[in-house]
Amino acid sequence: MRTKFRAYDGSSLSRMYQLDEVMVGGGNIWIIDEDSVAGDWIVNNDLELMQSTGVLDKNSQEIFEGDILEIQGIRMVVKFGSYEYIESSKSNGYTLGVVYDGLGFYVECINAADPDRISPFEPKTLKESAIIGNRFENPELLEGKE
Repeated sequence: MRTKFRAYDGSSLSRMYQLDEVMVGGGNIWIIDEDSVAGDWIVNNDLELMQSTGVLDKNSQEIFEGDILEIQGIRMVVKFGSYEYIESSKSNGYTLGVVYDGLGFYVECINAADPDRISPFEPKTLKESAIIGNRFENPELLEGKE
């Protein structure tokens, strides 16, 4: 499977690129995007790269890092990196929580206040979600953290 990326240009252009190829080196980001003429490389150091998760949402849209998803009224943003999450279970009337370290894709709930708001990226569950935007083009969707 080929790793896919897209990129957001945070400069005055403020546009999302669907990338055909990416090369990073020497402090530069080189891209060939879907609009490049004859496969010309473009140098743009203001890009924010986002990797594909390899998972499609319920509308068959590819989920990328930075996407904002919604499932059963819960909004979450897809992130990549190291994270801590809590797995809770009930036993003899008590709720027990174990903190785990993770590395890779994860989701952070936006409109949930409980401590379990960060969780590993679970493709089986997230295939039932819908992409409603991304953190660059729709920052207003990130508001509402309780």
